Amino acid sequence: MLKNFLTTHTTEPPLISTFWHGLMLMFILLFIYVAVKYHDNPYIVETFKWIQIIQLVVLYTWYIGFRLPLANSLPLYHCRLAMLAVVFLPDNWRIKQYFALMGVSGAVFALGYPVFDPYDFPHITSFSFLIGHYALLGNSLVYLMNSYDKKALKKYQILFYTFALDLFLVGVNHLTGGNYGLMTHPPFIKGENILFNYLVVSTILSVTLILLDEIFKRRWKKKSKIISN
Repeated sequence: MLKNFLTTHTTEPPLISTFWHGLMLMFILLFIYVAVKYHDNPYIVETFKWIQIIQLVVLYTWYIGFRLPLANSLPLYHCRLAMLAVVFLPDNWRIKQYFALMGVSGAVFALGYPVFDPYDFPHITSFSFLIGHYALLGNSLVYLMNSYDKKALKKYQILFYTFALDLFLVGVNHLTGGNYGLMTHPPFIKGENILFNYLVVSTILSVTLILLDEIFKRRWKKKSKIISN
């Protein structure tokens, strides 16, 4: 059983039934509720953080221990970068707020439209996918609820960070043959026109982050108004 759980023999991504997909969506709502309601609870904050750390350590121990190719084993997917940033970067860094916004949107998208690695379930990658994205959603929301700064990010900065990061990922994919950032094979897009994929993915991600940032800006104003009264 453990051998199958840690195998490096690829097969096909596991199929998800309607029931399990619906349960995954319900857990998204549950984690959002817990993070928003208990964002100032130190126990909840530390729990989310340590779940994320353990998940990352276990996953990358497997990658390194079994010497998986760089096309799969680098921490260069958007959500993986967000996991590392939200857990390890100082709270007052602008880039941490950027990745926290990415963590919320990326986790919701990934869990709403899951793309598992090609291994039979149960496997370490499928468990890491689920645990990692739920923890990312919780950590990102907790950070934004506690530390969001409406002056930290301008819209043009979100655009610049996103297009610059995605261009870097395009270069990494060219060197490794990977699909980091879903630039080579994006969901819903047929064909392998790298420039087209880059522009579409970066635009969608930028718009999503700007809209999410605007939601928190409006919440910050509302909170400020309540406090001032």
